[in-house]
Amino acid sequence: MSRQQDRVRAILRLRRMRIMMIIGYGIIVALTVIGITAFATWQNEQILKKKMSNMTSSLNTQMELNLNSYLSRMEKVGTLAFAMDEAYTYDATDDSNDEYEAINIEKAINDELKSLCLMENFVDYGIVYRNNHTVGKVSNGTTELFGNSLYSSLESMITREKTHDGWHTGYGDDYERIYYVKRVHGNAVLVLSFYTTELQHVFDNPDSLEDMTIRLTDENYKVVYSSDKADTLGAALPDYISGYTSNGMTGAVMDLSNMIAINGTKVGWYVISVIPTSVVMAEQKATQIYIFIAAAIATLIAILVGALFSAKISDPMALVAINMSVEAEENEANG
Repeated sequence: MSRQQDRVRAILRLRRMRIMMIIGYGIIVALTVIGITAFATWQNEQILKKKMSNMTSSLNTQMELNLNSYLSRMEKVGTLAFAMDEAYTYDATDDSNDEYEAINIEKAINDELKSLCLMENFVDYGIVYRNNHTVGKVSNGTTELFGNSLYSSLESMITREKTHDGWHTGYGDDYERIYYVKRVHGNAVLVLSFYTTELQHVFDNPDSLEDMTIRLTDENYKVVYSSDKADTLGAALPDYISGYTSNGMTGAVMDLSNMIAINGTKVGWYVISVIPTSVVMAEQKATQIYIFIAAAIATLIAILVGALFSAKISDPMALVAINMSVEAEENEANG
C-alpha cells in the first residue's frame, strides 16, 4: 500500500471521528437545552396556575363581599320602615280598631313605605298581616305567586332567630325575585323584594376577565343569578361544577378544563366563578412557543459554533496525527 493511500485512509478515519464527535456534541447540547427549557416552562406553568387560582379565589371572595354588602344595605333600608311608630304598633288583625283611625294610620304607613320603596327600585316594600291584609307596595306578581298563603309563606322565610328575618328565593320555582322578610310583630311581617337582574351591578367583573362566568346559587345550588345568558334561573349547576359542590366544598380548584372558585355567603347561598383553563393558559402557551423557538435557535447556533471550533482545532491535530500514523506504518513495514 502506498504512502498516499495510507494518508487518505487516515484522513477518512479522522473525518468520521470528527463527524461523530460533532454529532455527539450536538445531541448533548440539544438534550441539555430541551431538558432545561421543558423544566423552566413547566415550572412557569405551575406558578402561573397557582397565581391565577389565587387571583380567581380573591376575585370570587370580593364578589361574595359585594353581595353580602348589598344584602346588608337592603336590610338597613328595610329597617327604615320601623322609623314610624305606627309601622310596628298597628295591627290590622285587631277587631277593636276604629275604622276611621285605621284608614288614616294605614294611609300614613302606606305613603311612607312607598316613598322608601323608590330608594332602591324595589318590586315589593310593604307589611303583610296574618289575615293577608297588606299595607305599602305589595305587587300583583307577589300576591299571585303566594295566593291565600301570602302571610304564612312569607313568615316561613324568617330563618334567622337572632334578627327575626331571612332571605329567600325560588318559591314555586320562581327565581325572578329575591325576598327579604322581617318580623314586625306577632301578626305582621315586612317584605321587600327585587328582581335578580339587579345583581348584575353587584357581580360586574373587570373587562380583563370577561371570560369569567359568575353564578349565584341558593342553598340547594339552584341558579339564582348567572352572567351566562344561556343559563336558566332555577336550573341545576352544570355537571362540571356540581361535582365539586356535592360535598359542600368552598375554595378554588383547577382541573383540565376549568378553574372554579366557590364561596359561601352570609345567607347560605353560594357565589361560584368559573374561568376556562384554556383562557387562563392561552398567554402562557404562546410564551411557551416563543421559548421553544428561541431554544431551538440557540441549540442550532451552539452546534454550528461547536462544529466550527471543532474543525479549527482538529485540522492541525489531524495533520500531525496522519503523518505520525503513516510514518509508524512505514517503519513497521521496513522492519
